Amino acid sequence: MAITWFDRCAVVVDLFVIIKAATFPTLRAAFKKPTLFFRLQTLRDVFFENVWAFMGDSVDERGAMTKRDLLPRARGVVLELGAGHGHNCKYLDKTRVTKYIALEPNPYMHEKIVENATKAGFQASQIQIIGHGAEKTAEILEALNGGQVDTLVSILTLCGIPNTEETLKRMIKDLLKPGGQLLFYEHVRCDPEPTLVWWQTFWTFLWEPLVGCRLDQPTHVYIERASEWDERGVWGKLPEEVPKLFWHRVGCYRKKED
Repeated sequence: MAITWFDRCAVVVDLFVIIKAATFPTLRAAFKKPTLFFRLQTLRDVFFENVWAFMGDSVDERGAMTKRDLLPRARGVVLELGAGHGHNCKYLDKTRVTKYIALEPNPYMHEKIVENATKAGFQASQIQIIGHGAEKTAEILEALNGGQVDTLVSILTLCGIPNTEETLKRMIKDLLKPGGQLLFYEHVRCDPEPTLVWWQTFWTFLWEPLVGCRLDQPTHVYIERASEWDERGVWGKLPEEVPKLFWHRVGCYRKKED
């Protein structure tokens, strides 16, 4: 396919809109509470909450067809990585899911998670929020009281997890039950088009510090390389998309039984 300059640089428009939408609410919050200027991680959390408040609904809508196909496969106890505002609760089949656990390190997101999970039909006793990053598997396991989950869900999240491949291996080994499944929908490195891979890497230096993820993350490769799988299934976003800066892989992988 012919790669246009818009294909190469489309991310610039997204960055401009995100910065414009999130910067002023973040500064307003900081001027109301000046100590935020000295607590950079907390200020970053406020910024990302404002980013997601602005773009979360539209991102959810653009992936709705894919998630309606993927997420009803979830069963039992579900742990969603990087749950954000909990948009994905509504795609779960409440007759198959017994508990929804949201892994979300940003405390400014938690209120929305509870709100959206409740709207989706989950009872308070079925909702749990764990305020750790995915890399802190020991703390997550402690919050789970040493138990493992039936389904891991990752929606546009693994692109922003530190030490992604190693963290993913630990999560699969420590957090997912034998016979459990990983359901994922991720934007990944655009393998079919090397020119776009170059531009994904080029723009990541701006995108990662502002939005928190890598455009060129080969998440699908990391998942495939994990040795614990008994069954594998991977496909593209619905409706089918052409290669572009935000190119997606979707999958359902089942962990081996003991």
